[in-house]
Amino acid sequence: MLLKTHFTFALLLCILFFNHVSNQFIFVGMVLIATIIPDLDSGYSSFGRHSIFSPLQFFVKHRGIIHSFTTAVLFSVLIAFWWPVASFGFFLGYSVHLLTDSFTREGIQPFWPFKIKSSGPIATGGRIEESLFLSLIFIDIILFFILIVLV
Repeated sequence: MLLKTHFTFALLLCILFFNHVSNQFIFVGMVLIATIIPDLDSGYSSFGRHSIFSPLQFFVKHRGIIHSFTTAVLFSVLIAFWWPVASFGFFLGYSVHLLTDSFTREGIQPFWPFKIKSSGPIATGGRIEESLFLSLIFIDIILFFILIVLV
């Protein structure tokens, strides 16, 4: 999926959990940052195309180890040791990225190193993804007003 679709899904989760977390600023920031991280292994992604990430891309293939819940859990546990308030937001953002990519034709290996693959019918950047993106914007706006503004 494209970055914009990942962000709209992440924003949906931010809205749903916003009133239930202790530090909302850190939570939203970590969700949005973690949503970007799995695609740093691709030279074609919005952030991954920056040369600072070239060494990472040399060592890992796109949608390999970084696109796995194994990595999401490992990073989240490490963050929990040093900054516990940020770990849930990080895990949520990272996981929503993986979940959305699991519905694409390219799919992911959710439990790396196991070779089991999870994939679906959605073409990255295709009409279905664009429809999903527009629907999510609409849902995000409605939920924002219902759950955040009106509460």
